[in-house]
Amino acid sequence: MLEIPNGNDLSTLESNFSDEVDQLSSNEEDVLEFTEIFERLKYEIPKEIRDRFNQIVTSKKIPFRKAEGSKKKTFFVYAENKILMKVCNSLSALEVYQMYMILSESKAVEEDDAMKDFLSQPCVSPEALENVKGLKDVAFYYFILTLMRKKMINRLYTHKLYFLLEKLKHILVKDKKKCIHVDRALQMLNRYPIASHPPGLCLIFHMNENRIGASKDMNRVRELFEKVFMYDVFVKVDPTAEQIKSIISKLKAARNKFYDSLVVWFMGHGSKTYLNVKEGQIHRRLDLIEPFTEIEWFFKKPKLFFIQACAVKDNRKRFSSSSGQDLKSRSTQMDSVGWKAPAGIRWQEKYADYTDVSNINCFADTLISYATMWYQPAARDAEGSLYVDTLVDQLRDHGSYESIENVLRRVHYNVNTVSLLHKEPGEGEVQWKQAPYFESSLQKEFVFPPCKSQACEVQN
Repeated sequence: MLEIPNGNDLSTLESNFSDEVDQLSSNEEDVLEFTEIFERLKYEIPKEIRDRFNQIVTSKKIPFRKAEGSKKKTFFVYAENKILMKVCNSLSALEVYQMYMILSESKAVEEDDAMKDFLSQPCVSPEALENVKGLKDVAFYYFILTLMRKKMINRLYTHKLYFLLEKLKHILVKDKKKCIHVDRALQMLNRYPIASHPPGLCLIFHMNENRIGASKDMNRVRELFEKVFMYDVFVKVDPTAEQIKSIISKLKAARNKFYDSLVVWFMGHGSKTYLNVKEGQIHRRLDLIEPFTEIEWFFKKPKLFFIQACAVKDNRKRFSSSSGQDLKSRSTQMDSVGWKAPAGIRWQEKYADYTDVSNINCFADTLISYATMWYQPAARDAEGSLYVDTLVDQLRDHGSYESIENVLRRVHYNVNTVSLLHKEPGEGEVQWKQAPYFESSLQKEFVFPPCKSQACEVQN
């Protein structure tokens, strides 16, 4: 087993946002990937590769975490490959054979010119798949690699595989066979692949000056993401506009390409258009959100932004809090998934021939959560802010089980139950309520990775 070099996570992350460490070369990336592949396949790692791996990790100060109680890394192989491995392992030899049969018999697939060569090749018999060790895996991955080579599947767009698994499920149900494993595979394909350790990077831009209770907000968020969700967390206190720009630039380094997600928090004062930073302002969208979405390593990956900032100058303080009511999540009806696109027949007839899963709008796969509506205040007192307090509470309890949109609906529900008071000159105390909201272009469900039971006991 490969021994992982010891290092200080905090200094590692700090060095990644300084000029001290050069970017990774393509050769160094290959060494990192091959080392983990050797481990995952349980092959002995050649000494030259092992030594080179240790040298790269130490010199470049690359951050990664280990699964608890294990020295095995899960950072240098792409998450989508890990998910496909789980899908393959869950299928029997007969089920892989049935997927090939579905391919060969489907009229929708027959009309797909890109798959004609694939379908023209002889299929391996179910007996051979069953009896020849490893042949089932070869057959499954050959199909996946064919789709990848033809640019018909990637880490985000997996509806063609979903189509086959759904057809397979119908066969199993008809034959009165168990299909729980297929349901799990379908669920994995419906979600963004989050399989690496750490699962992502959490950046916190924390404006502390003239913000009573702000440090408690920051500590709650840091503890949640660092100890529960096991993210790499980097905090920048009272940053200038130039420092934020520099941090975004450093994220373009290749060492960050294995993160499966990006979470950005901004805690400070602001207006509808601008956020206050040290010695100036930044534009919410043009200077904060948009530059992150343009980083190549985070294309097709979820990018979450949480903005705790008032849209007016005065902070209104909390008056009373209702008991935390629990809202059941709404069930979402899934549309039937077709081979060409996950849509109905009329849509497919009109648009399916023009689909292209290789390119993407950089603003896709982004969610932005705001503490309050435009031109309205956000409550905060010496104990912290209502929005952050509620959001951390709901993420801790539901973030690893429900989509982020459902969690935010819970946040909106609970925040809106809290009655607030504000002193208006000449009018006395005026009662009001805060209304958080979010906007999202996420294309799949985003669910934070499961946390350890003991880690979930994070104190507020």
